[in-house]
Amino acid sequence: MQTSAWPSDEMLDLMPRYEISIDLDNNLQVLTGTAHIHFTNTSPDPWTYVIFRLYPNLEQYGGLLSIQSAAIGGRAVPFSYEDQNTAVRVELPVALFSGKATTVYLSWVLDIPQWEDNALAYRLFGNSQEMLSLPLAYPSLAVYQPGLTTGTGQWWLERGSVRGDAAFNQASLFAVIATLPSDQTPVTSGTLITSTLAGPGFSRHGWVAGPVREFLLHTSNRFQSATTTAYDTRITSYWLAGDEAGGRAALQYTAAALRIYSDLFGPYGYADLRVAAGPLGVRGMEYPQAFLLGVQLYGEYRADLEIRTVHEAAHQWWYQTVHNDPVNFPWMDEGISEYASKLYYEAIRGRSYAESLQARRWQAVIDLLTAGGADAPLNQPVALYADGAQYESVVYGKGALFYDAVNQALGERQFEAFLKSYQKNYRFQIVTPTDLLTELRAYDPKVADSLYEKWIGPLPDEEKPEIGD
Repeated sequence: MQTSAWPSDEMLDLMPRYEISIDLDNNLQVLTGTAHIHFTNTSPDPWTYVIFRLYPNLEQYGGLLSIQSAAIGGRAVPFSYEDQNTAVRVELPVALFSGKATTVYLSWVLDIPQWEDNALAYRLFGNSQEMLSLPLAYPSLAVYQPGLTTGTGQWWLERGSVRGDAAFNQASLFAVIATLPSDQTPVTSGTLITSTLAGPGFSRHGWVAGPVREFLLHTSNRFQSATTTAYDTRITSYWLAGDEAGGRAALQYTAAALRIYSDLFGPYGYADLRVAAGPLGVRGMEYPQAFLLGVQLYGEYRADLEIRTVHEAAHQWWYQTVHNDPVNFPWMDEGISEYASKLYYEAIRGRSYAESLQARRWQAVIDLLTAGGADAPLNQPVALYADGAQYESVVYGKGALFYDAVNQALGERQFEAFLKSYQKNYRFQIVTPTDLLTELRAYDPKVADSLYEKWIGPLPDEEKPEIGD
């Protein structure tokens, strides 16, 4: 990571650290794993237990991750499943007070879902269309949210839905060793540091990653690839055999987006960025240092490949480094990542094209929604949207239009300064709408409050700053 983007030693010391070892069977059906997870209690509350999320057990993921053992300091500790088996509670032998750290050992077995080969299917997790997607295929330390008074905090246990993203994680450091069938080409977060044979038909790979929100493992025995560089970042595009034209186009779109967004938002900062085909139909999905694009975008829906690529690329800044609760505040990363596509097209094809994109992609959709009485608030949880169409129109379309309103109100220079300071001030942190408002108020308190009330909702329960303070 570039020095200017690297967090302080103090921040790094407080980040969870994962040392993971996983083995994937030759049939791509079962994964076994172990992890030592070191973490610090950064809350004001004492912890008598900790929660790890088992994201593969979410209904929309369709997997089954079973904990085999838990230990601290070499001694077994009790554990139990919670929240429909999407979390495991590990009891601590002694309370972990604020500022103190411990290491939990966990072992598990993951039964990987095997899906039908439907080219338009949206499969976030498991084996489909000769690709294996395994994001968060390990127990992930849950986000702890302190309460208003000491002792009233709670672990985040939302399950989300297929309509939006469900993973909510602290920025963490990873060292991952994976033993995989040798015919599989892995696409991952992080940087590859070693790759050796591990017996007949298997290879062992090692990666380091961080700070990142999660670790992705995505593989296929049909991947082909090409690489380029942009601002010292190695970008690799992976596509299925027969889709080379689309794969090379995705590579060039990603490289252009990385340059443009680095100029607008601040340095990307990592050595690697990967883009790969995935079993996602015509959609995409972001992960740290990687994103997947639906296989149909490489063929029949090729016309949508560029805009899907540049939207997902923007998530490397808005989700990966500046993070938010994706279930309760989905617009926070989706709206700004969607608006980033307009900034990309403005840089590539000029303002007239970018304005036309905004008019047809967002404004026309919101106008139609409003005319039909189906408009909805921007600042609400995923579950409150009536259906997928309303969710996407409001969260992506209205979210993008909010940022355009900010751009128009502040002016281009101040808006670009806002984007950079927002990224810099909250890098590797978790933001809320109040944090966004605070950042906007630094540029113009009156404009910030006016835009917030018009687009987001009532001002937070706090004393409004006096104009001119």
